[in-house]
Amino acid sequence: MPNLQDRTAAPGCNRIAAGAANPAEVAQDLRRRLQLAVRIAERTLQFLGRDGFDGAEVPDGNFAAEKPLAETAMLLYVAARYAPDVGTAAPLRDLVPYARSEQMRWDVVRYPSVCLQLATPHILLSALGHVDQNFDELLARSWSASARAGHEVVPYRELEVLWLHALWRRERPGPVCEEIARKTALGNPIDLLNGTRDDAYAHTHAPMYATNFGAWQVTLPRPSGEFLDEAGSVLARALVVEDYDLAGEALMAWPLLSSHWSPAAAFGFRVLASLEDKVGFLPAGRSASGRIRRLNGHDKTRCALATSYHTAYVMGMLCAVSLKDGMASPFDIAGAAYQMDLIEMLYAAIPRTGAHWENVFQSLDAREQMALAPFLLDVALIRSSRSGDAARMVHLLQTAFTHGMANTALCSQSAEYLSRLGAMVDGRHTVSRLS
Repeated sequence: MPNLQDRTAAPGCNRIAAGAANPAEVAQDLRRRLQLAVRIAERTLQFLGRDGFDGAEVPDGNFAAEKPLAETAMLLYVAARYAPDVGTAAPLRDLVPYARSEQMRWDVVRYPSVCLQLATPHILLSALGHVDQNFDELLARSWSASARAGHEVVPYRELEVLWLHALWRRERPGPVCEEIARKTALGNPIDLLNGTRDDAYAHTHAPMYATNFGAWQVTLPRPSGEFLDEAGSVLARALVVEDYDLAGEALMAWPLLSSHWSPAAAFGFRVLASLEDKVGFLPAGRSASGRIRRLNGHDKTRCALATSYHTAYVMGMLCAVSLKDGMASPFDIAGAAYQMDLIEMLYAAIPRTGAHWENVFQSLDAREQMALAPFLLDVALIRSSRSGDAARMVHLLQTAFTHGMANTALCSQSAEYLSRLGAMVDGRHTVSRLS
């Protein structure tokens, strides 16, 4: 077994701000990372802003220009709010002709049931002072159409529409926001063991819209600690499968809700930051597209941007919201210290896959490793569930109870799953005896 206290730096860790760094150094580091995302946004507008992307052979496949335009607008909106000194003025100007093009005007007029979503770049530009009265009038006509409510959406998308409408009308959403939030993951637990990626995606996006990316104080329908506990498990699962897009979105929950970073969240930030420093940007995952390797020149650039810009934006927005007043350093892994023999047992229960989090964990000092027992428990439970090892899950839950770590949503859902599994096995035995 590897020496858990071996402090050999993980690849790409040399530029990570240390936990002991002063606030000015941490803020400078976050701004540097945000500036990288803004530079990528400039390239994204250049290569994808007019036509989107046609790439059936890559993970994200085909998408129209409205997708990168809306996401670029969100990045620049969040960046301008929390770090107006990172150079958003030029890309905002570049965004204007794309956001209010003839095609965009035509789409807003033609599709009233999704007009606010289509007008996302226009609305966010207006919120930042780049107004266009003519476009506003077209949007108002579509919003007043009888077919406006003709497109059904899931609850977190209702929050998105409410958020966009509030920004467009320059008002706060009011009590209706809390009513809708109760129907989302802000009010209801998701399946942390066997839920879909869409479930996790809904979990990460609900607080973005409900809080206006951290700018609004909201009353949550359940304690924020419950939601953040689940966010920690979503983060663990994302790091296991190396889904860094989802990992970055999960991490946003802490600054969006103005909460102190948990040890697992600070560790997750450390993982993403070290990978960004190693690669030059935060990639979506480990695998590289064969198509990208076969392309050259302009086509290669477009394909590389299409497959990576979104995750780079997520990292940029995470850094921006982490600059909120009152937020501590996201690099500082500090918390209750568990016994090293527990850390070693949990780490040994996790099969090695070469995921980047493993390298970063090896580089931590003993104090930091000893604060991450709950994170290792989450990873071990998730891996055991995915492999169908019920006996290992039972042992892990017993260990969690012994060490006072069982009061989490993932432990509760694991116990419920094992209970259902036991009932199914008992039922089969009963049927077998009767037949």
